[in-house]
Amino acid sequence: MSFEKQAELYQMYLEMQPVPVIYVASGNLTSIQIFAQMVEPIPVVDKFSLLPPEEIAILKTMTWDQQGQVDYIVLTRASLFLGMADSLFSQNVASSRRAASKNGTCGVSLADGNNIYNDGLTIVVGKSRAANQDPRYFWP
Repeated sequence: MSFEKQAELYQMYLEMQPVPVIYVASGNLTSIQIFAQMVEPIPVVDKFSLLPPEEIAILKTMTWDQQGQVDYIVLTRASLFLGMADSLFSQNVASSRRAASKNGTCGVSLADGNNIYNDGLTIVVGKSRAANQDPRYFWP
C-alpha cells in the first residue's frame, strides 16, 4: 500500500478518534516529516524527539532491532495504536496489546472495509497480502 493511501487511512481514523499527539515508529525521517505536515496541528513525535541528547547518543549505538524494541515498548502501552496490516511489527504490537486487554485473546474485534482488526484501542489498517497475517490468529 502506498504511503499516500496509508496516510489517508490514518487521517480517517484520526478524525473519528482524535488524539493529542502521534508517536511514529519509522526509520524514514522524510516520511515522518511529510506525515507530520499532513496531520497538523497534531504533534508528531518519535523516539529520537522524546529523548535528551545523551540518551539519543546511546540509542544511536543500538542495532536497528534494538531500536525497534524501544518503539515496541512505547506502542504496546499507547492509549491508541494504528498499524499497517502488511507490517509484521504492527501485527506483533496488535497481538501483544490484544493479549493484555481486558478481553484478552478471547476478545471480539470488529473489522470493516479499511482494516482487518479493530478493538477500539488497537486498529490494524489495510488488508494483509497473507491470509493468516491477522492479530486474531497470533498467539502472544
